[in-house]
Amino acid sequence: MSLRALPEIVINGRFLMQPVTGVQRVARELVRALDHLVTDEARPVHLRLVCEPGADVSDLDLQVTTVERAGGASGHLWEQTVLPRRVHGGHLLCLGNTAPLAALYAAHPTTVMIHDLSYRQFPGAYRLHYRIGHRMMLPFLLRRAHTILTVSETEKAVLGNLRPTALRKIRVTPNGGWRDGQVQRRGPVPAESSGYVLYVGSLSRRKNIHGVLAVAVRLAREDGIATLLVGGTSDILSPIASAVPQDVRHLVRFIGPVTDLDELADLYRNAGCLLFPSLYEASPLPPIEAMSFGCPVVVSAIPSMTERCAAAALYCDPDDADGMARVVRRAIRDRAWIAERIERAYRHAARLTWHEQAERVIAALTGQPIVRQTRQLEKTLPVRERILAHLH
Repeated sequence: MSLRALPEIVINGRFLMQPVTGVQRVARELVRALDHLVTDEARPVHLRLVCEPGADVSDLDLQVTTVERAGGASGHLWEQTVLPRRVHGGHLLCLGNTAPLAALYAAHPTTVMIHDLSYRQFPGAYRLHYRIGHRMMLPFLLRRAHTILTVSETEKAVLGNLRPTALRKIRVTPNGGWRDGQVQRRGPVPAESSGYVLYVGSLSRRKNIHGVLAVAVRLAREDGIATLLVGGTSDILSPIASAVPQDVRHLVRFIGPVTDLDELADLYRNAGCLLFPSLYEASPLPPIEAMSFGCPVVVSAIPSMTERCAAAALYCDPDDADGMARVVRRAIRDRAWIAERIERAYRHAARLTWHEQAERVIAALTGQPIVRQTRQLEKTLPVRERILAHLH
């Protein structure tokens, strides 16, 4: 079959020119997985990635995807004016919450991945121009997109509440975990070992960064435990007060964004636990990444997190600094108690792969059946009931 006879997926490459946070990480890993799926399993799909001339695609390890570079504008203007002229009848796939309006109203289909609506739930965490832009775009996406991809059942329900008629075209495609689904077991940890507390994520109010800092300061003063905070801010986030008291600055360290996967792997591998008490998430990467390296995970008991982590994580009330500190101490020190959860975490992380997400995306866009059905994850409702009973 010639390339012209194959269904074509045209990938919006705007994400390649943006700072790498969660949305961009997902886009990069998913595009890589789509390419490898088509390559390794000879799927009857042609992939074409359209991007700006300066985009770096080297880390995507593309084998069969055609890369088409198109200049004439940049950023949002490029997406709205240059990209639509390059679709040429293919199925446009937009992975970053936005899409060109011209493509939405064209005859060829456009699919958009809406990761979350955090700017609606936590408006104070984002700058005004970002909130206005996405609020204006969302109705067009819900009405005009051929298919809407989202990353959790929790987020699908949120979108469905906004526009019930859109539910019929929303497909859930959960994010993967570590690259290529790798699970790397760590060696035996000495009983007296503590390690540092690790936080990975943007320094955002909706990520509960103030709660993380409160716990970090307490653990530093009372236990001498260090906390490393990986992540940064951006021009879409409201500034936060991140001052750390002088007496614990040697133990509470901001190390900025880490985009090198080997460096990030070392941070997970050597951490005593990951603390991720976010107030709002859809399908976060850090908890599953940490599980892949045998790092105990402490997360907030919110619906999307229990859906994502099931019984493989330890849960806390994100509004209770005392409770968070207690769970972190147990995760770091009580190795016998945590051993079972680490084993659960290895199994859980191995089931959440980018390959599975790529399978679901191709099925949603082309109608081709999922070749390898995703193994059913542990029931989240009973898990959530047990978590809430424990917290209260």
